[in-house]
Amino acid sequence: MAMNTAAGFRITVAIGVLAICLGAISPVGTWAAEPAKQEKKTKKAKNPPQVPASTPTPKAAVPTFASAETAGKAPSCFGEAPMLDKLTPDEGKAGDKVTITGTKFGEAACLRGVSFGPGHPAQFKQTNDSITAVVPQGGKKGLVLLTVTTASGENSKPFLIK
Repeated sequence: MAMNTAAGFRITVAIGVLAICLGAISPVGTWAAEPAKQEKKTKKAKNPPQVPASTPTPKAAVPTFASAETAGKAPSCFGEAPMLDKLTPDEGKAGDKVTITGTKFGEAACLRGVSFGPGHPAQFKQTNDSITAVVPQGGKKGLVLLTVTTASGENSKPFLIK
């Protein structure tokens, strides 16, 4: 018996649809391969990065909501990236306070952080149109980028650490 091409095509499509359906309902573990065992490396890292104990990392408060209705009334943190107008002063040493003036900082809950160069987060306090940050201990001296990060983006200005 010869099978016509239309019937053969329908059977091929039906088998393909069945395979897709079975793949969708099968547990993921049956399709995953065993992870390869990794050998332990005996070399010790050269000078692992040290985090100064005196500089606590600022933690953003995570809001909790009683219902979807109250969550819907929460501030939206997305919009435009912050704009930094001025740093006062534009130089200082560890422990000095710096006032950052600008726009589009958003709500206090939307401000993610202030840093003086990569890996050097600062303690900060936000008001309506400014942020006051403390130059962190343990950072490098010289010209760094003071960066303000919000949920919408980030912006930087040069700052001299003495």
